[in-house]
Amino acid sequence: MTPPPDPPRGGAGPSARYSPHPADAALAAVVGVTCLVGAALVATPDDAPLWPGGAALVVAGATALAWRRRAPVTVLALTLAAVAPYYWNGYPDGPTSLMVAVGMYTVASRLSWPRSVGVGLVLFGAWVGLERIAAARAGELPPGDRDRLLWIVVTVAVGVAVGGLRRAQTEAAERAEEQAHLRVEQERLRLAREVHDVVSHSLAMIAVRAGVGVHVADRRPDEAVAALVEIKEASRAALAELRTTLAVLRESESPDVPGLHRLDEVARVAGLAGVGVEVRGSAGELAPPVDGAAFRIVREAVTNTVRHARSARRVVVDLERGARELRLRVVDDGGPTDPVPPGHGLRGLAEHAATLGGRSSAAPGPDGFVVEAVLPLAAG
Repeated sequence: MTPPPDPPRGGAGPSARYSPHPADAALAAVVGVTCLVGAALVATPDDAPLWPGGAALVVAGATALAWRRRAPVTVLALTLAAVAPYYWNGYPDGPTSLMVAVGMYTVASRLSWPRSVGVGLVLFGAWVGLERIAAARAGELPPGDRDRLLWIVVTVAVGVAVGGLRRAQTEAAERAEEQAHLRVEQERLRLAREVHDVVSHSLAMIAVRAGVGVHVADRRPDEAVAALVEIKEASRAALAELRTTLAVLRESESPDVPGLHRLDEVARVAGLAGVGVEVRGSAGELAPPVDGAAFRIVREAVTNTVRHARSARRVVVDLERGARELRLRVVDDGGPTDPVPPGHGLRGLAEHAATLGGRSSAAPGPDGFVVEAVLPLAAG
């Protein structure tokens, strides 16, 4: 025998779709009681008796508000259908028009300003028109009391204004949340690029020296020992830099922000692989984001030289600072090479520059591989 299906969870059934929201039901009760009590307090002998007709209209309008989130426009029409007859039948004034203001607020909180104003104008026209029709059928003069019209305008305007402000606050909060999420995602990508740069740069140097050590281990053991010492130093430097990078996850600022002042470290590690690095020109004082991006681009270019240009013995880094931008050019002497397929390293070069609004390129040149980048100085 097949067991019966499980009942819908979390109020997802058809009844939940049409049932009022608990907060709206509570609001409807509060508004209804407030309108009834207020009308009773301001009632005068000239007013029509509140009970039972006026009270029934107040209860009907307040009950409709319980579904204001489910069907805002329909609820607004229902509240007007209850409030307008309440006033033209001469029941006590009181705060009964508050129900229309709440309905208008709900609609305006979900629509743009132009549409909210449009709905408000339609509401005002319908309200005044209904009163004139009711007065004509009763053989009375249409209500032209200035204070009465002003009160209708105020009721509609308050609903439009407060609802529009609520919608603006909601949109601002959503934008702030999206921006916070975007910043987190950008930081995650930045850390991923940084870890990739550190690991790939150091492992490339270690792999080169390990290969040298294996090659000369039998014939020249002294050189093999020297290669192991260099591997030890490169590993220690890589671990220190990796700890510095990962410290961003625990602290707001890294204890040692990467910058062009650390190019001597890049040159020292590249020297372990037999590649000399010469820096020409000066970048001067740079904003931390620009300084860090320039350092990472140079480091990635030198790493690619050590890893791919086996015959390269020298890398020249040219720094040229202009009025608005910093130009970088990194060239090795590894000789003409075939085009390199894009990988994480080359993508990282482009991302470092693009993050600041700059640009970069990497392509074979006549003497070796050429990496160029332009970074705006105003970044950051």
